[in-house]
Amino acid sequence: MKLFALFVKSAPNKVFLSLVLGIVAGISYALLIPTVLNGIKSSSGTVREDVSNIYTLFGFEITNYKFAALFFFICIFILVTRTVSQVLLMRVATDVMSELRTSTYYRVMKAPLNGLEKVGAPKLIASITTDVGRIVTGARMLPDILISIVTVVGMLGFLLYLNPEVFGFLMLAILFGGVSYQLLMFIGGRYFSKSRQSIDELHESIKGLIQGAKELKLSEQKRESYFNDILLKHEKSVNKHDKSGNTVVSSAINYGDMISFFVIGMISFIFVSYHEVNEQALVGVVMGLLYITGPIGTILNSLPNITLANISYRKVTELFNRLPDENINATIKDIKPWETVTFSEIEYSYGADTDFKLGPITLEIKKSQITFIIGGNGSGKSTLSKILSLHEQPTSGCVLFDDEAVTADNLNSYREQVCAIYTSFYLFDCLLGEITPEKLETAQKYLTELGMDDKVTIDNGYFSTTRLSDGQRKRLALLVTFLEDRDIYLFDEWAADQDPQFKAVFYRQILPDLKRRGKAVIVISHDERYFDVADQLIVMENGSLVKRNQIDAVHKILEGIQ
Repeated sequence: MKLFALFVKSAPNKVFLSLVLGIVAGISYALLIPTVLNGIKSSSGTVREDVSNIYTLFGFEITNYKFAALFFFICIFILVTRTVSQVLLMRVATDVMSELRTSTYYRVMKAPLNGLEKVGAPKLIASITTDVGRIVTGARMLPDILISIVTVVGMLGFLLYLNPEVFGFLMLAILFGGVSYQLLMFIGGRYFSKSRQSIDELHESIKGLIQGAKELKLSEQKRESYFNDILLKHEKSVNKHDKSGNTVVSSAINYGDMISFFVIGMISFIFVSYHEVNEQALVGVVMGLLYITGPIGTILNSLPNITLANISYRKVTELFNRLPDENINATIKDIKPWETVTFSEIEYSYGADTDFKLGPITLEIKKSQITFIIGGNGSGKSTLSKILSLHEQPTSGCVLFDDEAVTADNLNSYREQVCAIYTSFYLFDCLLGEITPEKLETAQKYLTELGMDDKVTIDNGYFSTTRLSDGQRKRLALLVTFLEDRDIYLFDEWAADQDPQFKAVFYRQILPDLKRRGKAVIVISHDERYFDVADQLIVMENGSLVKRNQIDAVHKILEGIQ
């Protein structure tokens, strides 16, 4: 019902019309056998010379033409109503699939960074690529299931009319078959649930295979261990559970397909030995049971997809519950000009996941000033940088732009003041936002200044390639930040992958130029030889700020880094 609610919410009128047409098609299906039987009954005594019951059409003689006309009319009516019902719901299903993916995109965009990091990219990608498709595939089968159910109910009513005793026996057989079938489907569903869990782990392993390729290539022992003990372990788990689930489900489907024939055999060879059933009624019962074999098969064959859809729906719901919302105002507002950003008594904690805690820290970042942040691994400089760039909000303390406090109402607006390039940055293959001739001209100028004009061109806002060295990719990322022209620039180990010549250009030319342009520049760096460029030097240790005038402490930290 939850799957069906997705469709109703998206397009209630279309879904309602689809269901009505499906019900009508099901009723029409149920009328076909009685129409044929009545036609045969009324034609059984017809003599060839009785031309009143024969109609010639296109050279063909049609016996009992009234029933024939009714039969073909019902067939065409079923064709039209069923097709329209399926097409309507197929279109709704396509929209629902897009809406589900889009809502997932928005949920990801609105989630805080720590929330995304906790969930992990592999689980997000698995839900978007696997779960959404399964949900819609299961839900779009509803019209066929509805048509089949109505057909089966109609034919059961016809069998009740033919022989109540046969109908009673048939209902007992359906009850037994349905319970035993559902038991098999439940077992198959358990295997599919385990398979879906293993898919998340497999995606995580694939991520390690790709992103850890450099490390794995350096050690055959690590490579074999990762391949056999982790990657293939999850691959085999998915394979094993899928095989088991499909084996059980296939057995259940075949068992379900044969239930009608088992019942036909029992009625034809056993039931008639204990109950009086005339030949005409027996023929009608057999024809009815043969007729509903198809609809019952449709219902049973749809159940595995419905099961998978329900599993995926629970996965998506669980994912959404694990993705918190930042609960900030998305509207960009005009903010007052400012000169200083003050981080007053800020603290940050990752919660129960770790004992690490940042702060309390108080510092000022000013325009036309270069601030260096240094510290060893685990010192807290990366966490501090996320707060300085407003990606994360401190758990206590406040951030002030001059005398204006950053709140949930204006956080998004103040983020528009920041450009940041982290060590784990992502380089888009195009310039985002409005592309003007002036912007493209400026971009070309920066390409030349950054020494990239012989490797990359920009066509309609798209880079000709992003398959570059890490240092060259960072230069393109730097180009993008220059075009954005924000007031705060944060660089996390930006120069680490640059050659000595361009490293000097970065520290001696680019940073001072940003300073002259009135930008507030924050640099996380270990390049001691360029510390003289900084207007203030911040040293982090164990989540705390070492006083800037303690030079001995600075050298101690540097020795630890080296």
